[in-house]
Amino acid sequence: RTARWWLSFDVGMAGDEAPGFTMANAPWQFRLLAFVRIPMLMFVVIPLSFALYWIRLWGSYVYWVLTCIRMDTHQQRVASVSRQLIAWNKSGRAKKLRTSRANWLSMSTRLLSNKQGCHLIDVGHLSNILHLDEKEGTVTIEPMVTFGQLTDYLMPRGLCMKCHIEMESITVGGAAMGFGLETNSHAVGFFQETVVEYELVTPDGEVHRVTADSDPDLFYALPWSYGTIGFITSIKCRVVKAAPYIHVEYTPTFSGEELSRKLNSLANMEKGPDFLEATAYDKEKAVIQCASFAHIETWSQRFMVNHINWWWKPFYYKWVETALSRGAFEEYIPTKHYYHRFTRSIFWELEDMIPFSNHWLYRLLWGWMGAPEVSLLKLFQGPVVRRSSMYAHAVQESIVPLKILKEGIDRFDSWYGIYPLLIFPVRVYDRGQKSGMIHPRKSLLTKGKSYGMWVDIGAYGVPRQIKEGKPWSAKKVVREMEHWCRDQGGWQALYTDIFCTEKELQQMFDHSLLEKVRKRFGSDAAFGSVYSKVRPEPGMLDLSDILAEEAKEEGKEES
Repeated sequence: RTARWWLSFDVGMAGDEAPGFTMANAPWQFRLLAFVRIPMLMFVVIPLSFALYWIRLWGSYVYWVLTCIRMDTHQQRVASVSRQLIAWNKSGRAKKLRTSRANWLSMSTRLLSNKQGCHLIDVGHLSNILHLDEKEGTVTIEPMVTFGQLTDYLMPRGLCMKCHIEMESITVGGAAMGFGLETNSHAVGFFQETVVEYELVTPDGEVHRVTADSDPDLFYALPWSYGTIGFITSIKCRVVKAAPYIHVEYTPTFSGEELSRKLNSLANMEKGPDFLEATAYDKEKAVIQCASFAHIETWSQRFMVNHINWWWKPFYYKWVETALSRGAFEEYIPTKHYYHRFTRSIFWELEDMIPFSNHWLYRLLWGWMGAPEVSLLKLFQGPVVRRSSMYAHAVQESIVPLKILKEGIDRFDSWYGIYPLLIFPVRVYDRGQKSGMIHPRKSLLTKGKSYGMWVDIGAYGVPRQIKEGKPWSAKKVVREMEHWCRDQGGWQALYTDIFCTEKELQQMFDHSLLEKVRKRFGSDAAFGSVYSKVRPEPGMLDLSDILAEEAKEEGKEES
């Protein structure tokens, strides 16, 4: 979802400070990368991504064989984190704590990491699957394990994560401490709802194992905390039985009202589909994908099997779009293919990077190497290109009440004009004061339930106005989106570029439980705030006018 912000080259404006910005006055680095982007991707980034995939795959296998990963070796790795923190305490705790992981390796849009001047703790060795308990239905894993690794480990055993994130390079720690949802989130909620136990090391070097029963404050403060309490060293998550196939039904809709009505009905069914999503192709046209685990029992079903991730196949979102012309249809997709259905095309980003990437000849000759790694795309962009593209490309997601889906699509159309749009319904639970950062309004809960239904609307691409050579103000548009999202009782995905102040972020997310827990463990003095973790890099965004207004308002309140 965060792959293409650096490749928005045919721009009419690249920043609020430069109205009418064109390629002619763009930084030379930006223009040079625009000139070489396709060959660089095809002959450097994609082959390198392919090589790194196999190196990591075989490296993990060899490490597993040589060390026979056990909980005792895990404790040695945890002890390493504790020793680093004890040494930091003894040295006087002069600097704030951060992990030493390079930010280009993460899935956020940020290239730099705001880690300058921080004391860095090495946690990169926490990348192992520790224990699978099939009877209990849980798997214990270290935070740097990716969902791609979990797919390869669990699928042969007929299992999958209860909330199995589709992007293979996303880490479990990132999904647990930040943002993670899937097409079954209408039934299970955010990824954090599937976590049974966290193990973390607090700033004093102490190791804590926490469950919802043992320490509910800490347990529910951890989601969306972005590593501002301690360093996660392992996570125990729910796994479920996975059938070999997913039965998918594609239903086209031809108005915003029809899409909203049908999606609301499906998401709120007592015994609804296992998986539910929609893809909008313009303001009125969309395709609902309603899916459930399935077994192949007849020859007629076997003839309906579609291995969507074979490299010669059309990109999945293009295949889904055919429902708008051919009408509703159904098929069976192998479960592994379904879970990672957007990997080859990085959702719908790759076709903008390489315009002919969905052509049958490219897929046949080049597609076997897969898509470029998101991390390598970030690494190759550089800070100058990063800044220009932050204002010429949108990677934005809003999580708002499902009942206002049509309004959301209309607003995204006026703000961005980017299609397709990702649409994932998600169940959000209310636990009162234990709700943590995501604290839903009681008026938005489903009647008689402890949860309500929200929807994640995602736009990734070059805004319509920029494609047309017209000015587009990223700051104005994203701030409007943030205000609307906040007013509607929603939340913004924080891996994206945020344009809000810290005060505005605290109005959107309930920090009360988090700050209570941070104070209890001394984390408020050891770590920066959530805002310090998720704001754009220094020099990328000027909010001085907004901050001045906030200071003015605070002065009035004091007087």
